[in-house]
Amino acid sequence: MTNGVEEGAMDWLAAQFQRRADAEAMVGHGGRVTRGELGERISDWSAELDRQGVAPGETVALAGNASPAVVALFTALAVRGCVVVPFAPADPPKEQRARRIALAHASHLFEFDGPDEWTVQRITAPDEPRPALLTKLAESGEAGLLLFSSGSTGESKAALLSLPRLLGGFRESSRPRRTLQFMALDHIGGVNTLFRTLVGGGTVVTEPHRTPRHACEAIERHRVQVLPTTPTFLNMLLLSGAHRDHDLSSLELVTYGTEPMREITLAHAAEVFPHVRFKQTYGLTETGILPTRSVSSDSLRMDVGGQGFSTKVRDGVLWIKSPSSMLGYLNVPSPFDEDGWLNTGDAVEVAEDGSLRVLGRLSALINVGGEKVSPAEVENVLLRADNIRDVVVTGRSNAVTGQIVVATVELIEAEERPALSRRLREICAEHLPPHKVPAVVIVSDGPMHGQRFKRMGSAV
Repeated sequence: MTNGVEEGAMDWLAAQFQRRADAEAMVGHGGRVTRGELGERISDWSAELDRQGVAPGETVALAGNASPAVVALFTALAVRGCVVVPFAPADPPKEQRARRIALAHASHLFEFDGPDEWTVQRITAPDEPRPALLTKLAESGEAGLLLFSSGSTGESKAALLSLPRLLGGFRESSRPRRTLQFMALDHIGGVNTLFRTLVGGGTVVTEPHRTPRHACEAIERHRVQVLPTTPTFLNMLLLSGAHRDHDLSSLELVTYGTEPMREITLAHAAEVFPHVRFKQTYGLTETGILPTRSVSSDSLRMDVGGQGFSTKVRDGVLWIKSPSSMLGYLNVPSPFDEDGWLNTGDAVEVAEDGSLRVLGRLSALINVGGEKVSPAEVENVLLRADNIRDVVVTGRSNAVTGQIVVATVELIEAEERPALSRRLREICAEHLPPHKVPAVVIVSDGPMHGQRFKRMGSAV
């Protein structure tokens, strides 16, 4: 398999489904399919791509929730040597999606309104020349993956990755597991979960409605063993109480990433699910998902790297050199140095044993009169207060101190604002030095997370 990947071929990916063809590959949204049936669907889509005139090297957009049909089309495009641009069904809005499709020079858009209901649109190429990175990848014969950043601040970055390089390290697992496909395919974590599970011989459980209740229902119904999620969603699940209404005894492992985990959330989760192991993950669109090992289920420290991934800490910031690094951005300069290292921008603490704790984005640390404040530290205190569903701590410019600490809270029940602000500041004053106490408390009028269940203004 590895040799095929190094040569740029993706046929090995489709060939995986001929091994143990009767074993279950996917279940949930779109029904149940075996590995052999998924392989047949890949062949059917290859014939459809012929009919649609999709040539190797072309960029093709694919919008829809993970289902056997969507996964088979994604794989058929990869085997053909195309560049796949995945989109979630309703994210981003159509106008923004159209701009991204134009930037990608996509020739076709396959859009799924249901597990098997789809349409295809041929797209006229824009007047601008095709980006050199896309041309170079097409000439190499390698399949590609184009992912856009969430774009919560500024213009989204278009990251181009080599699919053989990204998936080349995946191996058949000695213990295949049933994994909930939580992240959508427009996210590096979603692509990683999907193909790592399938190549590993496990079963992908699909549930398009990402709410605590729907997730718990899927875990109970399909006896899910692995839940990859975000700290924000895990906190939502615990607060919802949905776990008390469902049998989640099959769950063995919860992996979490994309943003810093708060100590109080992890401690609460470990208490509620004592039979579950919790593992922190780390990865970026630019580097792929790195191998990690949490020191323990209740620890925020982890070992990062290995299997070709190199890490170093320079001035308290994590740097990564990855075998699955992206080829570059289509619309902004490359962030890698001349030796292939990426400055992640994540501030970390290094323990005596060499394990790391990610504090969050260096740019998110708040500078109050020359003193650095970690938002996560303040959030951990505020989350212990009554009537707080969630909180995001940020900095605001101040003429005297440079910045001040601002806490935006989501309440469980309405509360009088001045009394709330006074109460929360008093709680913080009991546990934090004065410069870390929020100077301003704001009540949010809605959820403070995006479509990818990552806190607004999150530090990772």
